[in-house]
Amino acid sequence: MHDQSVKTIHRVTALTLLSALIFYLFFQINKADAFVNSNPFANDPYDAVGSIAFQAALLIGILSYARVLRWRDDPVQKTKARLILHGNILVLASIFITLCTDIVAEIIVPIPGSYWVNFLRLELGLMMLLIMICGAALWFAFHHQTAPKPPQNLTPADAIDDLWSLVRIPVVKAGKFLPARFVAWIDRFESDTLFKHAAWVDPSQYPWRFASMLGLLVGVLLVLVQLQEGLPPSLSVGLLTTIIFISVEFVATLIGFAVLGDYLGLRPAFMKK
Repeated sequence: MHDQSVKTIHRVTALTLLSALIFYLFFQINKADAFVNSNPFANDPYDAVGSIAFQAALLIGILSYARVLRWRDDPVQKTKARLILHGNILVLASIFITLCTDIVAEIIVPIPGSYWVNFLRLELGLMMLLIMICGAALWFAFHHQTAPKPPQNLTPADAIDDLWSLVRIPVVKAGKFLPARFVAWIDRFESDTLFKHAAWVDPSQYPWRFASMLGLLVGVLLVLVQLQEGLPPSLSVGLLTTIIFISVEFVATLIGFAVLGDYLGLRPAFMKK
């Protein structure tokens, strides 16, 4: 792929990530007090779809953007072009499925028209339009490209190195304004450095173990976020809620890792292709 193609893919990946950020705001703002009585998809089971989808969209969107940024800095990374395409597809699919679920909620749980109801529906329509635009831009960027086959032995450690590019590349580019030792350390840092003293969960050696620990960590963080909304009415309710949140995140992480890990280049394939 020539330089112009890489720039086009960079732009469309940035647009997709921006869409994921807007989707996150759409999801969170529409659960605010002003929309409580106007939002039929603020409650389960509709809300559960968005809760998982916005996490997936943000994480995959950031990873895809980090990969294309690293590719622009290091041409060897062009082998991940297909993975960048896959990531963008999954981000848009996550948002699209959630919006379709929201539309179903609007049909099944009709709410009489009002200022906030109409405003919410306008937001929903604009979000769908944005996703259509992103889909068209993604097709335009990739349809004439021949993406090389990605490596088959990638692990979460490689994804961490990709994500570190979001820190490393800006720091190195601004190196003349920063202490040389700091810039050198940032440039040398990689996943192996991070897990040198925690080999038992090293993602390059134990990708499934790492994914399991990540799922538990996200579950715990979600519980802490929920506590900001207030304490549960009783200890038993609090324990039950904690178990549900952690279990759901843990299971969702492992299922996602099993089903989409190879597609996103996060784990070695079960069977060599």
